[in-house]
Amino acid sequence: MTPTLPGEADEWAERLQKRLNDREAFAEAAADFDATFRFAILPDDRYDGEPVTLTVVVADGACVAARGHDPDADYDFGLAGPYAVWVDLLTDDLDITEAVMGGSLEFEGSEMELLSNREAVTELVRAAQNVEAEFEY
Repeated sequence: MTPTLPGEADEWAERLQKRLNDREAFAEAAADFDATFRFAILPDDRYDGEPVTLTVVVADGACVAARGHDPDADYDFGLAGPYAVWVDLLTDDLDITEAVMGGSLEFEGSEMELLSNREAVTELVRAAQNVEAEFEY
């Protein structure tokens, strides 16, 4: 069964972890990269529920944890934005760089470190776009 976002964020995060760990390109790109990401889906005109957070932990070329609904987790990099922006990003209708630079997604963390690991981040986004999801709103 395909997980629905934002309601089944935990199941979607588990599938993301598996997808990342199945991607040789991610393993190579993230070989020397250790970071925790927090992604926050915020309410907007389409989704009026509570914010949903997803945490993804990367260490030495692997995704060692991915979970939903963990708003108190510590993180190195954060991306937060409205539900509709996440839908566009996950359906490949919006580029991650465009979303951050254009202000659609709010970024937290070291831009220099993220840029030096942009290939790993690109692979993370590609993996997320390849995790099947249905969108509730």
